[in-house]
Amino acid sequence: MTVRGKNGFTLVELIIVIMLIGIVVGVAAPVLREYSVDANLKSAVRNLKSDMELAKLRAIRENARVVMDFDTTNNSYEAFVDDGSGGGTAGNNAKDGSEVTVTTVSIPANVTMYEASFPGGIPRFRFDGRGLPNGVGGHVHMKNTNDNYRGVDLSMVGHIQIKTSVDGGGTWVDVD
Repeated sequence: MTVRGKNGFTLVELIIVIMLIGIVVGVAAPVLREYSVDANLKSAVRNLKSDMELAKLRAIRENARVVMDFDTTNNSYEAFVDDGSGGGTAGNNAKDGSEVTVTTVSIPANVTMYEASFPGGIPRFRFDGRGLPNGVGGHVHMKNTNDNYRGVDLSMVGHIQIKTSVDGGGTWVDVD
C-alpha cells in the first residue's frame, strides 16, 4: 500500500497564516513607528552636535568667525563663515555678501527645535578663531511627537554636550 503526501496548503491553512501575519503586523507597526520617531530625534541631536563641532573646527582652521544661526520658527539652522567675503560685512553675525555656508539643515518633520538660547537671548552664537563661543554658552532643545526631549549644550569654553530630559524639558542630564 502506497501513502501519498498532500501537496500545497488547504484554503483554511492559508487563511490562518494570513491572519497570523496580520496580527503580528498590527502589533508591531505602532512599536516600529514610535521607535522611528525616537530615532529621528536622536539623529537630529547627534547631527546638530556634529555640525557644531564642524563649525568650531572651521573657525579654528580658517582663524575666522563661524556663526551658527537657529530658526525655531522654520525648524532649521545654518552655519556660515562670517568673514565679509563678496561684499558682506565681517563680524556682523549675519550672512551677507557671498560668505561661505558651512551647513544648512532642516530638522525632520516629527522633531521640533523649540528652543535655541544663547547670550543676549538670541538664537545664534559664533565661534572665534580659537574655537571659543561668544558669551557664556547656551543650548538648543528639541522634542518629538512622543514627547521625548533631547538637546545640545554649549559651554563657555566650547565644549558641546548632548543632554536628555526625563521630565518634559525641566531637568537635563548628560547623555555622552
